[in-house]
Amino acid sequence: MKKVLCAFVLVMIMSVSAMAAVNDKVDTGILTYLGTTEGEFQEALDDLRKALTPLITEESAKQEWEDYDLLEGFLSELVRARRVVHFYDSLMAMLMALRARHIDEFVLPEPVVMYLLANNPNDYEIQFSLNMMPSTISFGFKAGNTALKKDFDEAIKAMKKDGTLMTLQEKFITNVGANDPEEVKFTEFKDSKPIKVAVTGDLPPIDFIAADGRPTGYNTAILAEIGKRLKRNIRVISVDSGGRSAALASERADVVFWYRNTEGIQTPKKLKKNLKSVMVDSPAKGVILSEPYYEWDTDLVVGRSK
Repeated sequence: MKKVLCAFVLVMIMSVSAMAAVNDKVDTGILTYLGTTEGEFQEALDDLRKALTPLITEESAKQEWEDYDLLEGFLSELVRARRVVHFYDSLMAMLMALRARHIDEFVLPEPVVMYLLANNPNDYEIQFSLNMMPSTISFGFKAGNTALKKDFDEAIKAMKKDGTLMTLQEKFITNVGANDPEEVKFTEFKDSKPIKVAVTGDLPPIDFIAADGRPTGYNTAILAEIGKRLKRNIRVISVDSGGRSAALASERADVVFWYRNTEGIQTPKKLKKNLKSVMVDSPAKGVILSEPYYEWDTDLVVGRSK
C-alpha cells in the first residue's frame, strides 16, 4: 500500500459528481503532490475504493465509523464511481483543463475555493466540503539549513504571540473578498545576504501572484514581516507548485511554501491496516519544515464548472 493512502485521498473521493450519475468514471484534478507520483496516487485510490466496497454495507462497519451518517452518501458515491486522478503543476493549467472538460472536478483547499468563487461566481460551484481535516501551511527548507529554519521558527512564534499573524490573516485572507490583495512592500537592508523564496501563485489569496507579475497575498506579507524581523532582504522567485522540491534541491530557492494536513479523519478498524494518516505534501527526503503559520478547519473542497 503506497504512503499516499491517506486521509486527504478519502475526502477527495467522497465528492458528489454529476458525471457519476451516468458514468462509472470521474476525472479529478489536483495540484501535484510532492513525494509521490500520479501513478502511485491512483493505485492507492483504487486500493481504497476496493477495500471500502464491502464495508459500506456492513452494519458493524457503520457503527465503527465516526460520523458515518454524514459520510454514507459520499461513500456510496465513491464505490459507484471510480475517481481518475490528474496531477497539475499549476492552478491555471488545472482550471483550463476543467473548462476544456478534460477533467470533471477539482480539489483545492477551502480558502482557495472561496476566493475563486468570490471572483468567478458564475463559473464554479462547490460539490462537497468537509470540516474534519485541519490543514496548515509551513515553510520548507533544504535539509541541513537548520539555522535559517530556526530563524523562521522564532519569527513565526513571535508573530503568533503578538497577534501579527492574525492581523495579516484577516487583511489578506478573511477580508479580501473578490479584490486582489494589496501590494506588499519589502524592507531593504544594506549588506544583507538575501533569502530566496519561491512562490507559485497557485493558492490565492494565500500564495498569490497578481496579474502584473508581482507577488502579494498572505504568504508574501508574512515573508515581508519575517524579513523585517530578521533584518534580511527577501528575494521572491516564481515556480510551479510541482517544482518546489527541485527549486530547493538546486538551491534556486532557500525557502518554499508547504501545504499539509495535520490529522486524518476517523476510519473503521477493518481499514486501519490499509490506511495511513500522513500529511499531504509530507516532506520529501531532504526537506525540513518550519512551524506552521496558517491553519484552517475546512480542509478540502471539491468543485466543478457550472
